Amino acid sequence: MAPNDALLRRNGVFQISEERGLLDYDRLVAARILNRAHRTICPLCLQELSSQGFFDRLEQAQGREVLDLTVTKLNLFHIEELKPGGFNHRPYNLGWGHHHCNVVVKDAGIMQTLHWMSETLKRNIDDGHFPEAANNPS
Repeated sequence: MAPNDALLRRNGVFQISEERGLLDYDRLVAARILNRAHRTICPLCLQELSSQGFFDRLEQAQGREVLDLTVTKLNLFHIEELKPGGFNHRPYNLGWGHHHCNVVVKDAGIMQTLHWMSETLKRNIDDGHFPEAANNPS
């Protein structure tokens, strides 16, 4: 598809979505799917995502390579953790995120993972493993 045709198609999809009430930017921002500039972000680390991540396969550890690896750097990411018997695959609960961030969150959920990461980082700083952070707290 030519770039102009892709842009026309994209704009048409956005227009139809807005007309039908299917595009709520505030909810997407609150769900950590988009940032305030309406750019796609990883729900855990909040880094803007590039479409290149859909094509880049994960690096494999030397000696553990497999030829048919299909895992890319970006994966579908559940905003609220999966719950047995719950309606998990609903709008505003699925976004794109880094594979490694998704692995870190696992079944704990984003907020619980962030609390754990904060406590872990604080223990490491307090133990002197990040002297630059201890000298310059932010």
